Amino acid sequence: MGRKCPIYGIAIYMDCIDCDYKLCNMKYKYDTICIGIDQSYSNTGISVSADGVLKMVGSINLLNYNNNSKKRKVIYNKIKSIINKLLGKSKNIVCVIERIRLRSQGFLNINYIKSIGALNALIVDLMYEYNIKVYSVDTRCWKSQVVGTSKPKQNDYGVPDEKWPTVEWCISKGFRSKILVDMSDSRKVKGTFITDGCKYMYDNDAADSAAISMFWFVGEHDKLKEEN
Repeated sequence: MGRKCPIYGIAIYMDCIDCDYKLCNMKYKYDTICIGIDQSYSNTGISVSADGVLKMVGSINLLNYNNNSKKRKVIYNKIKSIINKLLGKSKNIVCVIERIRLRSQGFLNINYIKSIGALNALIVDLMYEYNIKVYSVDTRCWKSQVVGTSKPKQNDYGVPDEKWPTVEWCISKGFRSKILVDMSDSRKVKGTFITDGCKYMYDNDAADSAAISMFWFVGEHDKLKEEN
């Protein structure tokens, strides 16, 4: 008789004999792990929270890849690597992504919708391989329920005003070093700031993914939409 398995979905007895993970009989470190993804073709944020505590904050810079297919492959490999590191730590792993914005400034951006739709499909298909459910959440929803506000806030660090509250929230969680990027070797000026004679910028995409990963634990689940 088959039973639920984090690897195969519904597994049969022979699958269990051949399984290298032996997850069914393991004692898990966490009850629930949530992978939060702020998907983008320029810089995709990926963070991990476990049992309501932020554990990992990061992103994948994709600006050096010249087409979306290559970028999706890089994202696929990175997410797969993260999943494989998490498999033995919890029987219940979920993924939350940012919901596609159908309108921007009142207009439909068809190219944006198509490209992000392809990226979302890649994420959903990859998670399906591991029996991980994917949910999406509206931007204003996760900001208000996790960060505490979806309103812009001025800052002196070059971060877009609408992004600053999330960056500030991430810093308050003790992850400043994970979102602080050394820009000393870059000619980029916009979005950077100088401190102690060195140029830096804050990775707001990583910060966004951190907040998205926490939505599973502090947000209202009826605001989530399962993606499949």
